[in-house]
Amino acid sequence: MTNGKARACGNCGEGMLRPTNVAGMAMEYRDDPAVRIRSEVVLPVCDVCGDMALNAEQTAALDAALEESYRRKRLRQQRALINDLRREGLTQTHIERFANLSPGYVSKLRKGKLASGGTFRLLYLLHELPRQAVDIVSRLDPKLNEAKARLEARRARRPG
Repeated sequence: MTNGKARACGNCGEGMLRPTNVAGMAMEYRDDPAVRIRSEVVLPVCDVCGDMALNAEQTAALDAALEESYRRKRLRQQRALINDLRREGLTQTHIERFANLSPGYVSKLRKGKLASGGTFRLLYLLHELPRQAVDIVSRLDPKLNEAKARLEARRARRPG
C-alpha cells in the first residue's frame, strides 16, 4: 500500500488494508499495555482483523507517535504519583530514599525527566501501598522510620 490504495490483508486473507488514521487507537508500547496514539498517523490497517502491514517509513512514524504519547502519559502519571505521595505526608527525601534515588532526582521527575521502568514501578508501589511499602523497606533503611511515622500520623488524623 505504498501508493495509498487498498490491498488484501496477508494476515486474515478476508479484509483489506486501507489507509486509516490511527489517532485514538491504544497499543502496547514499552512497558505500558495501552498507550493511546494522540497524533494523526495514517497507516494501512485491515478492516477485518486490524492487522497492519507497515514499511520502514510507516514504522518510524508509528514509533514516533507512540513514543510521544508514551512520554506524555508517563510524565503525567509520575507527577501525579509524586504529588499524591507528597499529600500523604512523604517528603521528596523519603521518596528518594524509598526508591534508592539520588538527592534531587524526584524534583527532576516532576520537572519532566522520564523515570526508568523500575523507578516508575517503585513509585507506583509506594503510591498504592504506602504504609506497607515503607514498613518493609524501612527494615533495610532505618532512616525511613520517619516516613513511616509521618504516614501513621496522617492516617490517625483521618476521620473514619
